[in-house]
Amino acid sequence: MKPIAAALLGLAALGVSACSQPSRVDVMQNVTLPSGLAAQAQDADWQVTGINVIVPETLTVSEANGIKPRADIVWREDPLGNRHEQVQEVVQEAMEFALAPLVEDGTTPVAVELELTRFHALTERTRYTIGGEHEIEFIFTVRHGETGAALTGPMPVDLTFRALGGSRALEAEAQGIYQRDRIQSQITGWARAEFGLEAQDSDALF
Repeated sequence: MKPIAAALLGLAALGVSACSQPSRVDVMQNVTLPSGLAAQAQDADWQVTGINVIVPETLTVSEANGIKPRADIVWREDPLGNRHEQVQEVVQEAMEFALAPLVEDGTTPVAVELELTRFHALTERTRYTIGGEHEIEFIFTVRHGETGAALTGPMPVDLTFRALGGSRALEAEAQGIYQRDRIQSQITGWARAEFGLEAQDSDALF
């Protein structure tokens, strides 16, 4: 089992308390969904042949340990390095896990494209005091896998949700749940609902 699969399935195995772990109500909030996409995916029998997560180099990065740095990217759960590449990997892993059921079957090839416009996790200072929000925003497009024509989108998606802080963050970490886990769960939950996969994999998230 890949690390992302183990991590997300681990969230389900832990059960979810309202005080220290993500729940469907706690995590899946402020999600913008295009209407009818799940039906479109099923009617056209989509097969996902590619997932392209784009993190433009023009997005600004901050390493400042303030309450809310003014930057497009704030990410601290990987060693200091190329934050654009690290953020791309976080989102790519989640999308590949979420859409795995559509990779092997289907008759209409599609490529899923996410272009990030903001990826704002918490700084150390904020995470261990007041908490805040995980701001995950991107432009979402589904293209025909052969022609490149847009089948839906481009459209903005905002997956911003409440982040744990203070004692709640420490309690979650004691159970092996970090910012990466909750962000990937948010993305996975959105993608599965988006493509009509949620009912098929009821035990995969929470």
